[in-house]
Amino acid sequence: MNRIFGSANDLTVALRVNGADGMPPASLELDCSVPWSRRKLAARQHIFHQGDEQSHVYVVKSGFVRLYSLLNNGRCQVIGFKSPGEFVAFEYGSRHRFSAQAVVATEMRSIPTAVFFAAASCDPQFLLRLYNVACEDLSRAHELVLTIAKRDAEGSIAAFMLEIDARAAARGKGDFVSLPMLRGDIANYLGLTNETVSRIFTHFKKRRLIEVRGRYGIRLLDRRTLRSIAEHVPSDRKAMDLESSYVARPMAALC
Repeated sequence: MNRIFGSANDLTVALRVNGADGMPPASLELDCSVPWSRRKLAARQHIFHQGDEQSHVYVVKSGFVRLYSLLNNGRCQVIGFKSPGEFVAFEYGSRHRFSAQAVVATEMRSIPTAVFFAAASCDPQFLLRLYNVACEDLSRAHELVLTIAKRDAEGSIAAFMLEIDARAAARGKGDFVSLPMLRGDIANYLGLTNETVSRIFTHFKKRRLIEVRGRYGIRLLDRRTLRSIAEHVPSDRKAMDLESSYVARPMAALC
């Protein structure tokens, strides 16, 4: 049960002290001396739905989360993925503008939004870290716009792999990173088809740009070449073979 702190300063101290098992990510020095609630989710179970009231701040402890929006035409658009150590969402307004769903078995930490931001407002350094988190999310949004507007299929997937790899490296993980989401989710996120994603993964493996281990593990073997592929912007995006005819799959198939 959450206990009530005597002041926001009390909570600020608790947020910044290293603590016991279950602490959210050290990158923001958040700690379990604040009674973060634990929640375990099965694969495809939701943390919240689009339109739900924003009541808590969520951090991924383990597992993987996908973010998606339901469009006016009833279809589903994947808008991002969250891995361990990352906040699920900072949104403006009183209600969530998208849904968050566990991709695999996932463990979360949560704390009431009002309590969390009251603590942040008392600590400029901590608030700066939150600002950096928001800037990272904005940068990913800009990168996605570039991907959809300019990159070809190989460039889009290379950029996606490099981003996931960089996020894992920031957490101090080993060479292999986890990509547990469905190929259909990656295709939906990047504006490609399932067939294009599978074909390019196979092509990258044959070129020894990546190595795949088990169901989810992937290791980048040649980041320089992948970066070159990601940075190449074709003069005519219509040259892409399959994604130019991409038709979104029905919502039920994705959500």
